[in-house]
Amino acid sequence: MKTKFTHLTMLLPLTLVLSTFHLEAQAQTCQHDMPATEAYKEAVFFYPCELTAPTPATTLTAGYNNTYRNIQWMAEAMADAGYVVLAMSPIDIYGDVPQWTTAHLGGQKTLIAENNRIDSPLKGKIDIERRGIAGFSMGGGGTLLAGSELQNDVKALAAFAPFLKAEDRLKVNVAVPTMILAGDRDLLVTNESIEEIYGRVTSAGVDNALAVYRNGRHQQWYRAEITTNRESYKAMAIAWFDLYLKGDKSAAKSLETIREDVGKNEELLSRYELNIQQ
Repeated sequence: MKTKFTHLTMLLPLTLVLSTFHLEAQAQTCQHDMPATEAYKEAVFFYPCELTAPTPATTLTAGYNNTYRNIQWMAEAMADAGYVVLAMSPIDIYGDVPQWTTAHLGGQKTLIAENNRIDSPLKGKIDIERRGIAGFSMGGGGTLLAGSELQNDVKALAAFAPFLKAEDRLKVNVAVPTMILAGDRDLLVTNESIEEIYGRVTSAGVDNALAVYRNGRHQQWYRAEITTNRESYKAMAIAWFDLYLKGDKSAAKSLETIREDVGKNEELLSRYELNIQQ
């Protein structure tokens, strides 16, 4: 069943001046549930209601002890920005990173299948050549591992506070542009682990970005009552996908502007690395 809902979208204009928000016109986002598979126990598509052409798409997961509902705020923001988003909960939300890797791999297959399903509201509306992967915590670790397996079959990765055990960090071998968002006060995903993971990404030779949020904490991503930095999280992730899934060159300028501002205003980010060939 397809559900339609309307809400006002707040977007950060991709600078570090957080007070300068602007309102978009009312946007309508549709959603429909998908049946469970061997890869995930529940999944929901979020997408613009008035799609008229094949549209870039991504899979999205939250983290340990989370369902897709904990990251639904990101799914809705991406849908508002013109993406088809398959938000998923893994089979075992108390499992290890391979559960989230499997969910993303299965979800990528679902994106392709849904584009071909005869009675799907998304039939012919998913651009299967422009697919991304995004996830938080174990979902972020799963993003990097699934991306390492799929290589150029996907076109961009966005890992939010990605959790990976030391032995799994060695498996990160991405082939497409990869963004990592992290927090310097995250007690679960430490600065040391992020440094190691980011090193694996840079050594792969792909376009990359690392944004470390000052006083950023793990709970800001999944707890409904803690929404610190979320407008920036949305804006950064969407800009990355706009650049590499939509081919919007203006997004590169926005990402460069953030780098210029970091030295002037360190209230939001304590570290920002950007390496893009544009």
